[in-house]
Amino acid sequence: MEKQIIKIPIEYKPLFDDDWREAAVYGGRYSLKSHTVARYLIIKAREKKTRVACFREFQASIAESSHQLLSELITKYKLTDFKVTNNSIINTINGSDFIFKGLWNNEQSIKSIEGIDIAWVEEAQTVSKKSIEVLTPTVRKPNSRIVYTYNRLLEEDPVHTRLVLEGRPNTLIINENYDIAIKYDMMPDVILNEIEDDKKNRPGLYMHKWMGEPHSMELKIYKDWAIIDEIPHEARLERRGLDFGYTNDPTAIIDIYKHNNGYILDEVLCRKGMLNKDIADIIKNLDNCLTVADSAEPKSIDEIKSYGINIIGAKKQKKKFAGMPQLGTNESYVKWSIGIVQEQRISMTKRSLNLIKAYRNYLWQTDKEGKVLNAPDHYLSDCMDAVRYGIVSLAPIINKQDFLNNIPIIIRDTEEKNPAR
Repeated sequence: MEKQIIKIPIEYKPLFDDDWREAAVYGGRYSLKSHTVARYLIIKAREKKTRVACFREFQASIAESSHQLLSELITKYKLTDFKVTNNSIINTINGSDFIFKGLWNNEQSIKSIEGIDIAWVEEAQTVSKKSIEVLTPTVRKPNSRIVYTYNRLLEEDPVHTRLVLEGRPNTLIINENYDIAIKYDMMPDVILNEIEDDKKNRPGLYMHKWMGEPHSMELKIYKDWAIIDEIPHEARLERRGLDFGYTNDPTAIIDIYKHNNGYILDEVLCRKGMLNKDIADIIKNLDNCLTVADSAEPKSIDEIKSYGINIIGAKKQKKKFAGMPQLGTNESYVKWSIGIVQEQRISMTKRSLNLIKAYRNYLWQTDKEGKVLNAPDHYLSDCMDAVRYGIVSLAPIINKQDFLNNIPIIIRDTEEKNPAR
């Protein structure tokens, strides 16, 4: 093999030591962690035959994996001993190979992978405790290793809790931030300007995004949603929520079932590039129910309706149901509608990959001082918006049921009275 010089920051040199089993590599943006770990894996794969398994919690396609980063580095360093295909990377000289898998709802597939030497879990802040429990015994070869790279999301992220807060034997911990990129002259001026602007004007965002500080749990909008294997046969389909997207954001369709005084959410679609005709064709093949869509796109709603779909726009105008506050701006509607969803007992099917990811990452915005605002962050909001449209359309029914449930019951004394008294 032709020799190439691949530079690694000295702070990441402990990755090449032999005295660790698991590694927590974390920090803010531009701390070079993903690029450095990718270089480390390429070097190890050139040294001897090595099976590298690259994981993310949520990976619906190869495009969502670390395949692109590894491929770009192989091209950059002109490593012709690697053969890169659309879904794999193989070293043609020593037989090293890279495989790419999603962890969520993929237990049997993960357990069946044999001979992993190094596992790399990217975006590990989203990994569930269950996924960790499946992965750890799967990577079981002598001297095998697991590397987790992540930007902390919440204070109780399972990976950080396991490796850093609680601690595990033979664990390597590397915590770096953007100053390492400045040190090695790998920081673009445009990014440095953004960092300085955030530091000055948005200190709360700066601390999380660039310094790697976790969000407080109080920022999490929805809590305690359950995850179930499948929809019970006695559950009743009540609504279908639809949030429009196309280029930058995906179109999201969520089915909403009533079951045991709660609601079950089942993801039908979360995909970019969907035309209205495509959306209508998908809904036609589903069980019939009312679809409630984002009323900000009336032309799209009318077109989908023209294909025979029972669809209406979400009612965001001022309207008052019994016992509900008067609504005004869109911001007040969003806050109110989130409150309606928060009051419900919610479950999600485990196949609803994008919905579960959105649930875990759906947070309140903060101002530049870190104060919580009454507005959700737009990140991964598509599925959550579809849920809101559907459940809020049931608000009159929910409110009526609450009213009926809270009618005082007067118990009369029917015991026969003694007329002599």
